[in-house]
Order: sequence, then structure tokens, then C-alpha cells
Amino acid sequence: MTPRKNAKTQDIVVMYTDRHLTLRQIAALVGLTAAGVAKRLRSAGISSQDGEWVDETCCYCGSIFRLTRGKWRRQTRHYCSEQCYHQSRVNPAYIESRNGQQLARQIVSASFDLQPQHVVHHKDTDSTNNAKSNLVVYASQCDHMTHHHGVHAVSPLWDGADA
Repeated sequence: MTPRKNAKTQDIVVMYTDRHLTLRQIAALVGLTAAGVAKRLRSAGISSQDGEWVDETCCYCGSIFRLTRGKWRRQTRHYCSEQCYHQSRVNPAYIESRNGQQLARQIVSASFDLQPQHVVHHKDTDSTNNAKSNLVVYASQCDHMTHHHGVHAVSPLWDGADA
């Protein structure tokens, strides 16, 4: 949208209520100041102070719940509770084996300078499958979880498939 001072109030209302843009973001799009946008919203009967809640559908259970506009903008997936969030993270294909995890660290250590903070990840989620091609090393637990959440791509420090 090109900046213009003659932006329709209805367009501003849609940007604020449906797209959940901030006053400053709307102002940049339509060529007004944030105060000018707030004035237009007030003239349409919308208070930028009162409209801080958004109705959203839980990504896991489908229930409708309320969250703040700021939280809505910061996250791409929304959950009604911590329980729904954690249930959505469960991987039924995961095979846990503490012995396999320790063995994987030993296997990687033979080819890579593995530090205590490094995390060895099994590509196929089977902790008993310790083939080199199935193992990768992440710099930290944070990088490991970022990989699982798929927020953005994280490059591993070491990939057994390349070794």
C-alpha cells in the first residue's frame, strides 16, 4: 500500500482489528502519524487502549481463547494453555534410550571435539540408532529446540552424514 493521507478510515480499522498491526505500522503504511491513526480509530468508535485483546483458536485443541495483541503479533502458533502446548510437542515416533544417547556421544567424540554444552541429535528420533549418518551435533540445547520447533533453520556444528 502506498502512503497516503487520504486513507479510508475503514482500511485503518481493518489493519488494526483484523491484521492486528500497531499504530506505528499503520501510520507508516498510510502516511499518517501514530496519533493521527489513533484519532481515526477513535472516530470509528475503536479505542486503541481498550482493543488490546484478540480472540484466537488454539492450534492443538481448537478452543477459542483471548490473548493480548502483542503476544498475538510475536507468535505464529497460539495455544490456550501450557498443557496444549506440551501435548502438541509430543512425538509418538520418539524412542528414548539413555544408554543409546550416551553411546551416541561417544561415537561423535571419536570424530568431533564434543563439549559438554553440545547436544547430539538423532535424525530419525530413535535413540538406539547410533549410525554416524543418523547423528548431528548442535551448539546448545537452544539450537536443538529451535531445530525441533522449526522457527528458523539452525545449522548443526557437525553432521555425521558429511563425516
